[in-house]
Amino acid sequence: MDKIGEKIRIQRLEKNYSQEYMAFMLDISQAAYSKIERCETTMSLPRIYAIAEILQISPFVLMPKPKYGTGINIHFIYATFDKLKRLWVSGVKQKKQAGEKPDTSYRDKSNTESH
Repeated sequence: MDKIGEKIRIQRLEKNYSQEYMAFMLDISQAAYSKIERCETTMSLPRIYAIAEILQISPFVLMPKPKYGTGINIHFIYATFDKLKRLWVSGVKQKKQAGEKPDTSYRDKSNTESH
């Protein structure tokens, strides 16, 4: 059920609204409204918002889901942190093996002046 017309039809039927009522509220013919539900016409954003207002729902209920995800991929973030941790730990181990004291503090090296 990814087609916007199907979503509109289901919402309309849940509200027990007729196609004639929806067409009247949108100031279009019943035949034109029927084409909306059958996905035979291109929908504009203002039309989607008008339909959502009549159906008393969020317009985002009618719109398709984003192609590339809907938010932050937390698994990717955890994997990145894990890689950074392993990289840092391996650097500390290398310094210990070389006999150097590992530097675990942060210093801002951007303000150092060289004469």
